[in-house]
Amino acid sequence: DGNQCVIISGESGAGKTEASKILMQYVAYVSRSSAEVDRVKNQLLESNPILEAFGNAKTLRNDNSSRFGKYMEIQFEKDGAPVGGRITNYLLEKSRVVTRAVGERSFHIFYQMLAGLTPQEMTKLRMQKDPLQYQYLRSSECTTVPGTDDVMEFKTMNKAMEVMGFSAQQRSDMWSVLSAILQLGNLGFTPSGVGKNVTIQNTQVSDVVGALLGVNSTLLIKVLTSRSITTGASKRASNIIIPLDMNAAAYTRDALAKGIYSNLFNWLVQQINGKLQCRNPSDKLVIGILDIYGFEVFENNSFEQFCINLCNEKLQQLFIELTLKSEQEEYVREGIKWEPVKYFNNQIIVDLIEGKGKAFGITNLMDECCLIAESTDKSFVTKMDTAFPNHPHYVSYVTSKNKNLSDLTFVLKHYAGDVAYNAAGFLEKNKDTLFNDLIDCMNISTNALVKQLFPPVNINSKKRPLTAITQFKMALSDLMSTLLACQPHYIRCIKPNDNKKPGVIDKDRVQHQVRYLGLLENVRVRRAGFAYRSPYERFLWRYKMICPQTWPMAGRTGNAQTNVQQIMTWMKFDPKEYQFGKTKIFIRNATSLFALEEKREKEMPKLVLLMQTAWRGYLARSRWAQTKAVSRIILSYRKYKFNRWFMEIRRNFENVKRDPNWGRDVSWPKPPPVLAVGASLLKRVHACWRAKKMIESLTAEQQAEMRQKVLAYTIFHGKKPWAFSRRFLADYLELDTNPNKDRYIQAMTTLFSQYGDKEVHFADYVIKINSKNKGDRRGVVVTDANIYKHDPKTYKIKRYETPLGEVKSIACSPFSDGFVVVHVNEPYRDLLLDLSSSGPEKASEFVCAVLKQIKLLRGISIPVEFVSSTRYNSGRDPKKPGAGTEYSLNWTPTSDAKQANSGVFKTGKNNQNIVLYK
Repeated sequence: DGNQCVIISGESGAGKTEASKILMQYVAYVSRSSAEVDRVKNQLLESNPILEAFGNAKTLRNDNSSRFGKYMEIQFEKDGAPVGGRITNYLLEKSRVVTRAVGERSFHIFYQMLAGLTPQEMTKLRMQKDPLQYQYLRSSECTTVPGTDDVMEFKTMNKAMEVMGFSAQQRSDMWSVLSAILQLGNLGFTPSGVGKNVTIQNTQVSDVVGALLGVNSTLLIKVLTSRSITTGASKRASNIIIPLDMNAAAYTRDALAKGIYSNLFNWLVQQINGKLQCRNPSDKLVIGILDIYGFEVFENNSFEQFCINLCNEKLQQLFIELTLKSEQEEYVREGIKWEPVKYFNNQIIVDLIEGKGKAFGITNLMDECCLIAESTDKSFVTKMDTAFPNHPHYVSYVTSKNKNLSDLTFVLKHYAGDVAYNAAGFLEKNKDTLFNDLIDCMNISTNALVKQLFPPVNINSKKRPLTAITQFKMALSDLMSTLLACQPHYIRCIKPNDNKKPGVIDKDRVQHQVRYLGLLENVRVRRAGFAYRSPYERFLWRYKMICPQTWPMAGRTGNAQTNVQQIMTWMKFDPKEYQFGKTKIFIRNATSLFALEEKREKEMPKLVLLMQTAWRGYLARSRWAQTKAVSRIILSYRKYKFNRWFMEIRRNFENVKRDPNWGRDVSWPKPPPVLAVGASLLKRVHACWRAKKMIESLTAEQQAEMRQKVLAYTIFHGKKPWAFSRRFLADYLELDTNPNKDRYIQAMTTLFSQYGDKEVHFADYVIKINSKNKGDRRGVVVTDANIYKHDPKTYKIKRYETPLGEVKSIACSPFSDGFVVVHVNEPYRDLLLDLSSSGPEKASEFVCAVLKQIKLLRGISIPVEFVSSTRYNSGRDPKKPGAGTEYSLNWTPTSDAKQANSGVFKTGKNNQNIVLYK
């Protein structure tokens, strides 16, 4: 039924990630099995531990919170076997690498790596096991998760990498990169004594970071403590080194750590996609599973929560469009009696954030502030206050005078509840700046993985890099387009309580989630509406066998809607249980659908039995026919014995010399298998002897005719149907059947004396297509030097003769028509003739006469083409060079019973003419 998608939604910690894993396990379990299919299923399942390790973390609300969005497409063959997959990731919360709230952890992989690597590997990486030795990990005062064994999780993740095909070297390079990120956090700065300039506080750490990343430590220190700016262009370009102060150096260090981890995560997803990729993905069916961050409300909500909640607003809007709104619109469109159900449409919130038309939204104002160097987070809030002073879903101190709100705080009234955002850092995170100095430093790394993570940048590009929120909106737009192209299914995850306790349900908390998710409205729409709907054609195709009026010839008693009505009447359903729309049938309760399915299941065995009966009858008849054939072969073999074959040959051919047909009708006995080759040679000898006798019995005139037929056979046999059984009489206009025979002879006498021609090789009445694409009846005469056309009434030569010396090729179709195109060199016009208009086919005789004379005149054989389309110019004039129009002629079949067998010429548009043949 086409591509499907499953949208898993709910708050952070509601169980979306676990639901997606269970769903993938179910798909793997129910699909068919084979060696290749099992390999793909294992890789699909094993991608989860890898992505969880690198993309999930412990938060205050969830011990395994997805800090990125994931849309996994599982690709299937038509028979339902998974053959590949593809993962698209969205907005990794890379700021978690360097900072997070107290009580939370960074990404799982850091703790798993420290706990799971062997002492030898830790020594090689110059690392210590204790997470508290690393500033990036100890800053949130949380390094463990109750009930989670990081050692076992690391082993599971490492095994999954082996299944996915990651090499030992690739994994080793990843551990080096992750270790370098942790060591970067321990890299401190101290004033250098020159202005606000700084230098590295502990060079031993910078040496370790440089070694792990494969870069020179001196160069690393330089790009962390200074920044280069290029001014001018071309030959006037100059490079200025600007030292960084303490805050700028710390920002640059953290930006590098975040950039390395973000690029490593993207590279990891690309590698997994490369392992899961299948051949010809365009012709595969897809089930997409969307596991994306849930709605988040923390004590301190920053840029990441803003993006996450925007994503949830878009998904809620999609849910409204595809369920509440679209379903009610469908009832109205189909003419179904319906009482509309009111619901909250969060489009107003989406427009507030993204903007609508020319009206700016919050994201537009954010991007605008990022373009202005003097902008601050405070000026960003001021712009929003100015733009949305009375918006019902935007609140700040200026718009509400609420003293509990600071100058940098603004509140958005989301569909799931109010969220107070701290605008501090919004602009900096939106710029997502990573200086070119850092990229260039990483690009010259000796570590192959690091070099891949940082491809070279085009320093001459004048294109402004996209902001983080713009990239996120573009990714969301692509995601919405992907989801809209699929048949959606929903899994709504409800969080029972905020304390991560099992068996405890907070009633008010659950009611709040059910309410803002729109589930109540959805239930009202479903209960007031119809549980099942289907187009009439599809419904009829599935259930036509349960009603005698629609089986086996559905449609014989009316259209699809009429047949569906007959089925529902036959099932004796209460008319209140269903309604007929304009194109679909709507069934209110599932019990009616179950009754239809039960009836169908009862009828299916009868259909299967009918098919089995037909197939078994076919097999029995086939076996009987084979048995009869074997019997005939055995009888024939016994009949024809080797010792009697020669006697039969002698008896059959003893009077062959006196036979007027020289043995043409004498039957040849079937030889024994051992004499099959000899019998074939003997038949050829007889055929050659008979041919010699036949030729010797012919007159000189008949022999000439025979040679012409042999030439026709050479040209036409197997290429075009031709009348080989008729006589080739050459001059048909000289026969007594021509009522104007005497006038014709007189005209030819005058022509010979005037033009010097000596002999007629072909003459007959034909239909000639003139320069105006009209068919004229003309007499065509092929002499020893020219082709003439004359009026059949006056026998006057029409226009100009066509010299045989100027004929360059002849074109015919491979079909059963009589049209011939004679292509002539300029300035003579081409000839398009219908040589079957006066009776039997004469195209073969005409072509042979022309070829024979051209061979005598010029000593060459011009080509004869058998094509279904050609071009010609029937309007050239020897006295007017360049005149005439080029036409295209196409032979087209027709089944019209009134159509002539010889073909009919039709004028088409744009100089495209056709010949219709049967």
